[in-house]
Amino acid sequence: MKRTPLARKSSLKPVSAKRKAYKASPEGKAGKEHMGRVAQLPCLVCGAHPVEVHHEGKPRSDFNCLPLCPRHHRQQFGPGAYHYSPRAFYELHGTSEELLAEIAKMLQSSNM
Repeated sequence: MKRTPLARKSSLKPVSAKRKAYKASPEGKAGKEHMGRVAQLPCLVCGAHPVEVHHEGKPRSDFNCLPLCPRHHRQQFGPGAYHYSPRAFYELHGTSEELLAEIAKMLQSSNM
């Protein structure tokens, strides 16, 4: 009996036509550029580097994002991390609108 190689399953999700069109659009390119500027900022909470860009608000937008270090972003780091308890995170650090306003100030002061 001849064996066939096992089919590989890709862990990447296929990109929809709508998402491809957005990425190629001027708005998509501007959003990617904005996220790149945010990624150069220090963590909003502790000032650490490197950071992960966290999309904020609903609907999600590349222009509404926060720079958070893994410790303040990922669930596995426990209390104090955004994905552990968003409600507790906002109680400690301010509302979504306040945090986004702080990022705008940081970007403006650094001339990014």
